[in-house]
Amino acid sequence: MPNENKPSEMIRVPTPLIPAVRELSRLHRQGRTSELLHSLDELILALDSNSRSANSTNQTILAICERLDNLESQLSGESNSKETPSIHNLVDLEQKIEAITNRMAQFASAIIQIQNHLNNQPRRPNKSYYNNSYYQGQTPRIQPLTEESLASRLGVSVETVRSERINLQPPLFVAWCKRKDTSGIGWEFNQDTGLYHPVS
Repeated sequence: MPNENKPSEMIRVPTPLIPAVRELSRLHRQGRTSELLHSLDELILALDSNSRSANSTNQTILAICERLDNLESQLSGESNSKETPSIHNLVDLEQKIEAITNRMAQFASAIIQIQNHLNNQPRRPNKSYYNNSYYQGQTPRIQPLTEESLASRLGVSVETVRSERINLQPPLFVAWCKRKDTSGIGWEFNQDTGLYHPVS
């Protein structure tokens, strides 16, 4: 049986283990060495089994990583093989867009030519063209008006029309009527007919 009073051997331990070694030394001095050794053996076995399971876990993780790498390489290979048709489809699409653009340019050119052709055609006269004094640059043919009708047209009373006709010179009366008339037409009084006639 080994001598328990044998002097202790000096060994170096990592700094984090110094408190644990001191505790072991204290328990040894209290005569609890056999219990201590038994507990240390169990702890070492547990650590060994944990390290083995950690190794197996590491191996499992490595195997999974390897399988992922394989899958990734397969997928990248498939995507590369699919890229060629995609590029081909893209080229086809660009060609179709270019063809449509060319057709649109042709249509635009044709529309411009048609417009130019229509603009250069002599215009056919129509009734509304000849009846519209705006296009002819002439005063429309308006029938002569009675004093009552002219007053209504100018928005004044009959007495006002009569008073202005009597007090103003004929050119001034025409100018006064133009200001009052919504169409800007001047009116002059004809002594023979007793009616007011439009003046251009």
